[in-house]
Amino acid sequence: MTITSFSFLALVTIGAVLYYVLPKSLQWIELLILSLVFYYYAATPYTIIYLVASTLTAYFSTLIMRKARKKENVKQAFPLAIAIAAIAVNVLIWFILKGRGLWSWAVEGVISHACPAKMDAFSSMQLVAALGMGYYTLQIIGYVVDCYWETIEPQRNPLKLFLFTAYFPQMTTGPISRYARLETLFERHKFQYQNLAFGAQRILWGFMKKIVLAERVGAFVAAICEKPDVYTGFYSWLVILLYPVQMYADFSGCMDIVLGVSELFDIHLAENFRNPFFSRTSQEFWQRWHITLGTWAKDYVLYPLLKSKPMIKFGKFSRKKFGKKLGKFLVNVVGMFFLWMVMGVWHGRFRYIVGVSLWYWIVLMAGDLLAPVFAKFTTFFDMKTESFGWHLFQSARTYLIYAIGASFFSLGISGGLALLQDAWKVLTVKDYANPWIFFDESFLNLGITYGDINLFFITVLLLIIVAVLREKYGYARIWIQKQSFMFRWLIWISLFVMVLIWGKYGPGYNAAEFIYQGF
Repeated sequence: MTITSFSFLALVTIGAVLYYVLPKSLQWIELLILSLVFYYYAATPYTIIYLVASTLTAYFSTLIMRKARKKENVKQAFPLAIAIAAIAVNVLIWFILKGRGLWSWAVEGVISHACPAKMDAFSSMQLVAALGMGYYTLQIIGYVVDCYWETIEPQRNPLKLFLFTAYFPQMTTGPISRYARLETLFERHKFQYQNLAFGAQRILWGFMKKIVLAERVGAFVAAICEKPDVYTGFYSWLVILLYPVQMYADFSGCMDIVLGVSELFDIHLAENFRNPFFSRTSQEFWQRWHITLGTWAKDYVLYPLLKSKPMIKFGKFSRKKFGKKLGKFLVNVVGMFFLWMVMGVWHGRFRYIVGVSLWYWIVLMAGDLLAPVFAKFTTFFDMKTESFGWHLFQSARTYLIYAIGASFFSLGISGGLALLQDAWKVLTVKDYANPWIFFDESFLNLGITYGDINLFFITVLLLIIVAVLREKYGYARIWIQKQSFMFRWLIWISLFVMVLIWGKYGPGYNAAEFIYQGF
């Protein structure tokens, strides 16, 4: 069962009806049952034991911390030791199962030299991780830390804590929720037509992004990447520039479905995207893209690190040795390095560390270092920095920076380098460019039609219109709600027809997994 399948929609529909029919005191129990049913059909069933293990670790550790704080003879270091132990257990489970790409190569090297006969056995060993392990592990860590900081009270009902861990809409690709926000899971909810309408509208918009746009772009990009020696030149530029569109439509489309489904139950999850391609800088981009991962890393990695005694000492030393400005910059360099490394490691493979961590750490630190130079440049040339043209240039630059990092994210280190080298040849090697591919129907050899190309431009135009409305009104649907009855229904029926006619689904078609489902 995937969240774009008819069986999932049937589960959600039946669940939403029962949710408001059953006594309100049973609503959270129904959500728990729906989560168990979804997990059984969407994942390898036995892996739910890992969710149980993480939940029980958090449950007992936080209650022990709470009890210890009430005893006068218990040292203050004891709750900290309990919190560290609970976090370590969860990180270890994730590292063994989901982070296998970070260590399996080293073990393979040792086995191939020490005991080659065992190599096949190790290579064939299946380590199946739980669905959504990367997301719920960070949620549990955040919960334990919040309990240690005493910003929330520990949950005394283990089943309610398990629901927080395994709440079914967010099991596929997040968002990474905070316990304080998801306590609404356990409250009583009245039926509200607006939740039903807004939830259904957002699900429909998510389907449009995923099965109309992302699937088409993904098939086109995959066809080029399968034959990198054949499709060169401007084909490489197409992959570089189109993959971010595919990733955004895929990931944010999933988020729209997830948030829409949750809204049907009057549970409002955190937003994970806010028009990231409107960003003027890379720093702003990461305030708009995968928002819950970035805020989690800031709150639980960066800020505690900057407040730690070693970093405070390092800051004093740096300011004394190199001056106030440079000293502050060096502290930021170290802090941001750890933040980006955690975010890269969380993705589970070295190519993500390169494509996410190192690339953006270098870009952001270089941007901070050169900010005074850029300011003088714009002043000297009297740049109209608030003009639409300058904003467009900044957004295009930010998009290209992201696209370069995404090349490693999608193709790995060697594949990303090869793609970027080939694209560079278009700009530097004489007679290497092949602009005729845009005019001689070469695209048709990649399994697409003129209809697909036209549909691509139509859907991208829709994305831009919705993004502009969101910037102005908060959500496009708020603007739509203020329009006349006929116009509102014309919009939603048209969108439904688009998904129905041009969506990639049905018997004989296997929709690609969501790109961020693997984390």
